[in-house]
Amino acid sequence: MSPSDGESREDQERTREARPLLLRWYDRTRRDLPWRRRRDPYGIWVSEIMLQQTTVKTVLRYYDRFLDRFPTVGDLARADLAMVLKFWEGLGYYQRVRNLHRAAKIVARGSDSPLWPQSVEEWQSLPGIGRSTAGAIHSISTDRWAPILDANVRRVTGRFFGIPSGSKGEMRRLWEASDAWGADNPRPGDTNQALMELGAVLCLPADPSCGQCPVFSCCATKGCGKESKPAPPETTAGTLPKKVAYPLRRRVALVPASGALLFEPRGEGRLLEGLLEVAGFPSEGLSPGETVNEGGLFGWRVVREIFFVRHVYSHFREQVQVLEVVPPEGKGEAARACERSVTEVWASLSAAEDLALTGVARKIVRRLRTEGFRDIPG
Repeated sequence: MSPSDGESREDQERTREARPLLLRWYDRTRRDLPWRRRRDPYGIWVSEIMLQQTTVKTVLRYYDRFLDRFPTVGDLARADLAMVLKFWEGLGYYQRVRNLHRAAKIVARGSDSPLWPQSVEEWQSLPGIGRSTAGAIHSISTDRWAPILDANVRRVTGRFFGIPSGSKGEMRRLWEASDAWGADNPRPGDTNQALMELGAVLCLPADPSCGQCPVFSCCATKGCGKESKPAPPETTAGTLPKKVAYPLRRRVALVPASGALLFEPRGEGRLLEGLLEVAGFPSEGLSPGETVNEGGLFGWRVVREIFFVRHVYSHFREQVQVLEVVPPEGKGEAARACERSVTEVWASLSAAEDLALTGVARKIVRRLRTEGFRDIPG
């Protein structure tokens, strides 16, 4: 259902009054972030993808380094995915960078003259770009209006226009209200950045700083719209339930007693797809003397347990038993080399630092180096 004419006029009157206040505040207080010093679509695009589900503080550690290595969309398109993953390593949500890499190939077209999208709809046609991200890239890089509705702007919009959370047609109403900021707007890109800034530093989820808000006088809710966390449910005995423990998954990681370490890529469609992990497999554990009965080191024998590594993901925990193994008797390095898969990577401990590893694999490599495990080149 579209807003009534009266609703639309009221929205636009509210934004016309608030916009100068918002922009003056933004000009005076905005954070000096590296992507705000740029207006090119590539730099804005990379920042918007990095900032999805990631804090500004974290992105600041990666943004300049990534663009130094891939300064143009053509450089990114021509780069090997493994190298791109390496420079994304630690940012998480790796599907974002795989989509960024795929989209760069589309934009670059294999030439030095990229074909940049000219509209929100064209940006949305690229892998990994939704409506809000497309609007942000388009409006900031071209200074032409497009509404956005990331998490921060959605919160600001809901409060500012008094749109009840969970109400019927809420999302459609939020988009329509967000679009009202574009009416006769002389600074479209800065307005969107100011709205994102407001949600990030003042209009916080649980404790908004309404006394410092530049548009408080125009806000429909004036702080009454802040979200509150529901109280935990009580049990029948009147006590709070215990915390739900994340499920624990166990696996083994196999480290050859001599020579290089074997790394295997995570398969297509799996969590952390494309990153390398230390060769191993799901298992409750192996003991010294047992023979490896699956995976790339099939037939090798366990010599000893080196240590355990634990890692927490968003929805489960992983415990990895790191084992030292030796090849079957009589099978030397030359014979093993003939069995290697094209997808495998063999590397020394020092060389492994330059690979795009999963978080668990990096923990294992660094622990091995810290504890003085041998580093024999492969």
